[in-house]
Amino acid sequence: MKLLLWLLLLPLTLIFVAFAVANRHGVTVSLDPMPISVEAPLYGLVFAGIFIGLIAGGLIAWIRAGRVRGQLREAQRNLRRLEGDVQKPQKASEANPLSTTEGDAAEVVKAA
Repeated sequence: MKLLLWLLLLPLTLIFVAFAVANRHGVTVSLDPMPISVEAPLYGLVFAGIFIGLIAGGLIAWIRAGRVRGQLREAQRNLRRLEGDVQKPQKASEANPLSTTEGDAAEVVKAA
């Protein structure tokens, strides 16, 4: 798995470095209706766009998974409640070793 990761990351890193070296000159980006303009190297703007896209995509995926996380929490609460319901009779039978059904069976065995 690590070998596959290195086989993918090494060429990508080389491509990014070559892109950055080839596009070092400054570029001005302006938002026309507003008086905002940014001058930066082209590779910086491209990398910033990729980074912002990754952050936005991760945030959107996290928000959309919120419903599933809520369902999971509800299922875990139900599971804990049901486990508690199962353990209550077990604790009661441990406290009273001869319950009514076991006591009746013991009396039948003694009578025979």
